[in-house]
Amino acid sequence: MTDKPTPLAHGEIDVLILQALVRKLIAKGVLTPDDVRAMLFEAAKNLDLVGSELTTEAANIIVQEDLAPAFLGG
Repeated sequence: MTDKPTPLAHGEIDVLILQALVRKLIAKGVLTPDDVRAMLFEAAKNLDLVGSELTTEAANIIVQEDLAPAFLGG
């Protein structure tokens, strides 16, 4: 059995680090905002919020309204 590491600050620090990393990669030109949106869309499609993968439309809404602003600002 593998023990999972305990998330720091209930996982909030992980999110902050990931957001900062994505913003830094955009600033350095490694990623574009479109690259980030595409990755977020792929992740959102695989979310299991209702017992199955989300529809394309639902995943797009989650990316536009929740995920993209958190990672891209604005």
